[in-house]
Amino acid sequence: MITTRLYLDTRQSADQEAPAPLKLSIYWDKAESYLFTGIKLPPSQWDKKMRLAKDKAVQVSISRFKVKVDTLLDEWQEAGKLDGLNASEIRRRVGMELSPDKVRKQRFLAWLQQFGSTRKKPRTREIYQATVDRIKAFDPGAEFLTFEDITFAWLDRFDTFLAQTAPKKNSRNIHFRNIKAAFKNAMKNGVTTSYPFFQFEIHPEPTDKRDLTVNQIRKLFNAEVEPWQQKYVDFFKISFMLIAINTEDLIHATEINDGRLEYIRAKTGKPYSIKVEPECMELIEKYRGEKYLLNILDTYSCTHNWTSRVDKALHEICEKIDLPKRTTMYWARHSWNTIAQNELDIPQEIAARALGHGKKTVNDIYLNFDITKIDRANRQVLDYILYDKKAENVYDLIKQLNEKIAKLA
Repeated sequence: MITTRLYLDTRQSADQEAPAPLKLSIYWDKAESYLFTGIKLPPSQWDKKMRLAKDKAVQVSISRFKVKVDTLLDEWQEAGKLDGLNASEIRRRVGMELSPDKVRKQRFLAWLQQFGSTRKKPRTREIYQATVDRIKAFDPGAEFLTFEDITFAWLDRFDTFLAQTAPKKNSRNIHFRNIKAAFKNAMKNGVTTSYPFFQFEIHPEPTDKRDLTVNQIRKLFNAEVEPWQQKYVDFFKISFMLIAINTEDLIHATEINDGRLEYIRAKTGKPYSIKVEPECMELIEKYRGEKYLLNILDTYSCTHNWTSRVDKALHEICEKIDLPKRTTMYWARHSWNTIAQNELDIPQEIAARALGHGKKTVNDIYLNFDITKIDRANRQVLDYILYDKKAENVYDLIKQLNEKIAKLA
């Protein structure tokens, strides 16, 4: 059981009439820690035996302080909030609870939760809340943590805790990136100068291969599946044919204008344009939606629910036809890029622009970059996948022509 008692600390002065700090001793788990009450008294005004101030007005203030702390500790103990804490940690958190509102607002977890709730994307907000939940599961006194409490040692212990349920480092790194972002935001707003990420570095773990070969893509495209599974294969095909468009962008796409799908990329906020090839248009017409281009959100409530469903279906389909079971919609991006560069020798710059990795806006693409190069690259990839047609690489021909001109010069 946790107990408290008042103690006048006269150790720092030999003068018996010099005011000394009155402290509240917190005794817990065979250890003791002292909390300053904010009151100083000369020893002559303190009844050591009765632990009472001789001045009644001062004693009223002392009594109120002790009752407030005792009540707080009783509530925490009953709620199990003291489990796993030592006396010093309890003393510090009592101090935080009794501190002015300005200081209390600097609690780390409250800041992280508030910062996460302001993120634009619903899925991002969910991920931040998951980080908050994992911190609560790890630290019994999480709600009392200050930014200064989040040290290299704390982060290292948290990583060890996360590894029990998330052995892959990249999965754990998501939580640390969220914490790091909250710290940067707090520093920007003058809340803290503490920054443990100078010492605690977030190292990404190399990801496994996430692309299908040309023959594997063809096998998936032509797979004989159950009727209910066909739509999932078709959605993968649509994504691939639209230069492996990001899943969220595909779901929220609206209309096709003049044979092109134009949209704002959810990830970068940049405008983008893709030519819709006839084979892709045929599938789009098959799954036309009411509000959006495709009927995905006519059935599913959010992007995350549909992504989970389609990825699960792809796992089952690929396992059945002897393809990598881990295949997901995201594999379309890696596969398109690998085939374009490694199989068809499409220059890296064009492949990157095709996938939307370039930093240019749509106007820059139209004015400074020939968008037909991207259209041609996608057509080359589709011709190779669908019809085993590997066209002459125009870039190699140009290179050969330039070499001949150089020799003649």
